[in-house]
Amino acid sequence: MSLLNTATEALVDVNNAFRYLEFAIRLMCYCESGHLELKDFDADVSILFERENVGFPSGSFSDIEAVITPAQALVGMAFGASAMVLDAAFEVAGFKNNPNSRQPNDELRTLVYMVRCAFAHNPALPLWEVRGAQYARMISIKVSGTVIEIDLSSLHGLPFEYDHIGGFASWLRIRAASEVLIRQGYSK
Repeated sequence: MSLLNTATEALVDVNNAFRYLEFAIRLMCYCESGHLELKDFDADVSILFERENVGFPSGSFSDIEAVITPAQALVGMAFGASAMVLDAAFEVAGFKNNPNSRQPNDELRTLVYMVRCAFAHNPALPLWEVRGAQYARMISIKVSGTVIEIDLSSLHGLPFEYDHIGGFASWLRIRAASEVLIRQGYSK
């Protein structure tokens, strides 16, 4: 397989991962806004598969909190998957993680790697994994005119919070800047 095909596939994977994240966020907002008809959603469900049928009885999602909590968890898992896929795309493009460099492209690459690490071991409860002096430092990057500053040295072992990276909007800016770098790497 040529590098160009690999690049195209990696960017398609990134696009899909972020589309799934968008879907999860939309679903969460839909549930939080009270638009979900619980009586319809919390019905008995039987799924007929080729090998074996699976059934889920009603009662698991009979109140709004029973729906909102898993919807929020689904956002976290989709977020983590987007970080892992974006990190993998950097690898495919030949952008190795260089945490000792303070160059803007390397800072961006390191930040994506660190977010990926937070989700890699337990996507249901992501924790910052900031090991080694090369990572335990301040990262400052400018993406789409916005400066994102993160003191990684203060985050090791803490639960990942979206606000640590500036929220979902910053994550989308990080994605856009990363895709530019990945495309540039593929065109070399």
